[in-house]
Amino acid sequence: MSLRPRSGEHVPPLTAQIARASNPAGTTAIWVRDRLGGLWCDEDFADWYPRGGRPSLSPAQLATVCVLQFLLGLSDRQAAEAVRCRIDFKYAMAMELDDPGFHHSVLADFRDRLTEDDRADRLLDLALARLKEAGLVRERTMQRTDSAHVLAAVRDLTRLELITEAVRAGLEEVAGTFPHLLDGLVDEGWGLRYGRPVRLGKNPTKPKTRILATGDDAVRLLEHLQRHGADSASGPRVQALRQIMVQNYHRDAAGRLRWRTAEKEDGPGLPPSSRAIVSPYDTSARYARHGHIISWKGFAAHLTETCAVDGPNVITDVATTHDSQVLPGIHTRLARRELLPAEHLVDASYTSLPHLQQAAREHQVSVSGPLKSNPTRQHRQNEGFARDDFHIDYDKQQVTCPQGQVSAGWHGSYPTSSPTAAPLIVARFTKSQCRPCPARTQCTSTVDTARTVGFPPQELRDLLTAIAVNIDRLGRLQPTEEAHPPRRPTAFQNYLDQRTIPRPRSWRTLGT
Repeated sequence: MSLRPRSGEHVPPLTAQIARASNPAGTTAIWVRDRLGGLWCDEDFADWYPRGGRPSLSPAQLATVCVLQFLLGLSDRQAAEAVRCRIDFKYAMAMELDDPGFHHSVLADFRDRLTEDDRADRLLDLALARLKEAGLVRERTMQRTDSAHVLAAVRDLTRLELITEAVRAGLEEVAGTFPHLLDGLVDEGWGLRYGRPVRLGKNPTKPKTRILATGDDAVRLLEHLQRHGADSASGPRVQALRQIMVQNYHRDAAGRLRWRTAEKEDGPGLPPSSRAIVSPYDTSARYARHGHIISWKGFAAHLTETCAVDGPNVITDVATTHDSQVLPGIHTRLARRELLPAEHLVDASYTSLPHLQQAAREHQVSVSGPLKSNPTRQHRQNEGFARDDFHIDYDKQQVTCPQGQVSAGWHGSYPTSSPTAAPLIVARFTKSQCRPCPARTQCTSTVDTARTVGFPPQELRDLLTAIAVNIDRLGRLQPTEEAHPPRRPTAFQNYLDQRTIPRPRSWRTLGT
């Protein structure tokens, strides 16, 4: 299909006359045309379609229908019917009253085109440009970013269940495409092990035996497909099985298959959660965490919006990802849209000193938000020896523990999992120092490991201290009376008050 841009795109006079007469107060669809002149024009989509071929429907109209469809919660059939029957829809898309519209399947085809490359992001660029022209959003105001959980449509699997289900998914894929390739491999045992979705639970019987047996089955399946020349033509499930095997197994010095563990002394260890596959059916989903309490498998949708007191809140950026280091990308896209804020409000999951410095240096954006708290187990649980219990001597480059032991090593590092993370100094104690220590259980949780203490360099530590003092001082200020008007009592609360029956004034006092 080729693009034949419409000329003018003015609302036909009869359509405008009847739309205004039948909807004197206006509708959202009418507002889009009146205030924005339509969100898009056909020339905006010129590179979406080839030069030759049958002329396509107006992509600007289809994009507008998709937006109104999501706004009003319409199905494809209902949206196509609205284009045929609703006058305000015809007005928004500058259509004649006798225009029959289009078949509902056209919307699905348009959304498929929208998912290619960065077209969805480009569509947001164009819409924000129209809003900016209309004076509804402007640059260098205050904006904020927060994230929402996006759960992947996958089951919550243990690692053993994951590898078992990955083998089953690979078998299902091969059986559906080239079933003859499974001849000579699959027998009754395979049917019993993988003939139905796996349900093992967190405490299966003989877990070590299952781990090795499932790993051996996966290796046999992959090697069998490779011998029969199907390795290069394997589908996404087999490719997922291959990645899951690499992330959960390794070969020891003798070439034997081993299960990866968190302890690197037993092998190469586990991959970081930002890279670990959690389902063979969605290899882009990841294990995500917010703070130390909330965790889920899926993604995070990062939404940025304006929050100026003198205008509406307009979403200026959307990013759905499992990577928490999204702030530089948000600023890059906002700069492209010429919608960078003067002050950007974020929470602790977005803040790091390199990101704050980069935003100020490259975009002149002041990022405001709390810095990440101490992540150690002792600090979270408020027990044992935390980092602040160790004495740091920057001049001598050594750390003294609460029991008087002096660190045996001191070196700087940049975390490999995040190249943009702040530099870190790591002081190490030896096993010979930690094993006989009477307070070892308050310091490290395992017998065979020694304590390490990580902390920022002195210049960054001083900066962090200054920021922390400022936040603490500001937090002590009393709120103004106009800031938050008191919440009106509910009917039941009024009932209690009228009868002088005591009630808790805050949810924090419910358990006291």
